[in-house]
Amino acid sequence: MFERITNGYLIPLLTLVVNHVPGFIWVIMEFVVDIFFFWVKKLYQIYLRKNPLRENLKDLKNASSYSEWKKTAGEIDRLTNIELWRQNFISKHYDYILINDRLKLLREARLNGNSQLIMSLFRSGLIRNFGGISQKKLYIKSYLGTKFKIEEYISEVLSCLNYLNESITQPTLKESEQFVMNSKQLKLDFFHDARQSFGCTALLLQGGSLFGLCHLGVVKALYFKGLLPRIIGGSAVGAAVASLVCTLTDQELIPILVSPADVMCNIDRLNHDVDERYGNVIENVVKKGYSQDILIFLKFVRDTIGDLTFEEAYLKTEKVLNIFIHPTHQSVPSLLNYITAPNVIIWTAIYASIGTGVLSDNVQLYVKDFNNNIVSKSPDFDVVFLKPQEVNYSQQYFQSNKKSDEKSDYSGGPFSFKYHLKENSPYTRLTELFNVNHFIISLARPYLAPLISNDLKHYHSYSNYSSMESKQDLTDTPRSGDVKSSNKVKASQANIERNTKDSNYNFRKHMKNIIGLEIQHRLAVMNKLGILSDFVKRLCIDEKPSTPQSLTSIREITVVPELRYLLKDFGRVFDVHKTMENIPYWVLVGEKSVWPLFPLLWTRCSIEFALDDLYNIHRKKS
Repeated sequence: MFERITNGYLIPLLTLVVNHVPGFIWVIMEFVVDIFFFWVKKLYQIYLRKNPLRENLKDLKNASSYSEWKKTAGEIDRLTNIELWRQNFISKHYDYILINDRLKLLREARLNGNSQLIMSLFRSGLIRNFGGISQKKLYIKSYLGTKFKIEEYISEVLSCLNYLNESITQPTLKESEQFVMNSKQLKLDFFHDARQSFGCTALLLQGGSLFGLCHLGVVKALYFKGLLPRIIGGSAVGAAVASLVCTLTDQELIPILVSPADVMCNIDRLNHDVDERYGNVIENVVKKGYSQDILIFLKFVRDTIGDLTFEEAYLKTEKVLNIFIHPTHQSVPSLLNYITAPNVIIWTAIYASIGTGVLSDNVQLYVKDFNNNIVSKSPDFDVVFLKPQEVNYSQQYFQSNKKSDEKSDYSGGPFSFKYHLKENSPYTRLTELFNVNHFIISLARPYLAPLISNDLKHYHSYSNYSSMESKQDLTDTPRSGDVKSSNKVKASQANIERNTKDSNYNFRKHMKNIIGLEIQHRLAVMNKLGILSDFVKRLCIDEKPSTPQSLTSIREITVVPELRYLLKDFGRVFDVHKTMENIPYWVLVGEKSVWPLFPLLWTRCSIEFALDDLYNIHRKKS
């Protein structure tokens, strides 16, 4: 039936129509079809065309070394034309007039050989956030730096310090003066006073049980960039990484940082009681929060540092090791270093920082006596060391402040111990002992990344026009009476004006900050009430220095790995017999989290490290 209709009616009708259609109709139809397929092909090419900025951002995330990351970051800055913003020294985020005037005074004084004027300017204005140059908003547009004026100012300060070190001569003294100060003593006094006034930076490696090996990557990135502070502290796994860094000389530390897997490959796991059964690995991760990689690393640290004490480590490396612990007895200091606990064995302090009931149910501090024998710390108190996530503030609201002389204030419940955090805060003690006024805080917990509101994030929506178009606009000169050329110049000027302005309001960024702060607040309240489970505490509660909120942006730099590493490779924490593959991976994750912070770290810390080096040089000579 269908074939009969088709052959009898449709085909003859179609043939009749085709044979009687005028030729120009076919030409028009062919023209329309050509246009249609042309635009289909064009749209398909546009769809498949690669966005250079998007491709470079993808390459930036996948960079495997700092040199590769820096090259890609430079290409991103070129595509977004950020150099226009860096060249324009005007900004509402810092006092550019003050910085410019001080830069001119320092340069003139150095070129004129006026050492007294340089020292006078430094004594009155050598501070970390001078003129607001340490504001984080100045470092979120360009990956490679900030305003050229700020970088020029820091470089001039370093040049003046080197000039003072080389050219301070004996000052001219009046006849009435009864003593003569030589050049060496003058240098030593000046660098000591300037160093004391400027303050010190401390690197804090906070917890991070499952991802604690990221701390090693943070240390590696800072060390090879020359930005590793001399004062290093840590808790839990961070205490183990800090101990490894502060007990080894540079010659011993570099092989571990360069290739940790090769150094650790000879560790005898069977003799270190590391349980390698998959079921027990899952139990350790869920209940205790420690993977097999972390347990093997802790055994490696204990073998490497041996029975070294805090004082012996300081005399060996001159690095200040600080370990934070949370004892339930007030007679035990919460901050252990070569001043507060010089004879304490470091590896016992690491176990105390991790807490009782994790690696051992009987955690004690051991010391070396006068005969160099290892004995338990006396008097022998019945003390329990809390895990970092167990330290909450409920006792401030539900416990009286009446002091008691009981042997222990801990009985296992969330409200059963009297640990007054604000009175015994190890971070407050750290600032008092070593003049610390600036913290680099490494939080090796990727799940905290969305909740951290004061870390450094770059946004590319501020300057998204093509740099090639901008360059072409800048090179074109308007011809008289040429309206098109004049409009092009006006457009380029508008682009330049837009690109040289500071970052505009970003709704997504502010909403993220608001949501993160709200979640942090709710978790803190639940923690104070003691209703959070241990698993949630281990995931979401972290210690931080008690810095006032108004000073957080200029006194802290927070380093957090990106959340995508948690979502992408969380299964690595359950791996068995893959430690030597996982360790380099987590070290690289820690490194990547530091690379975008180098410009900010250099601005805040380069002067401090220069003062520290110059002071130590003259102190050893005297």
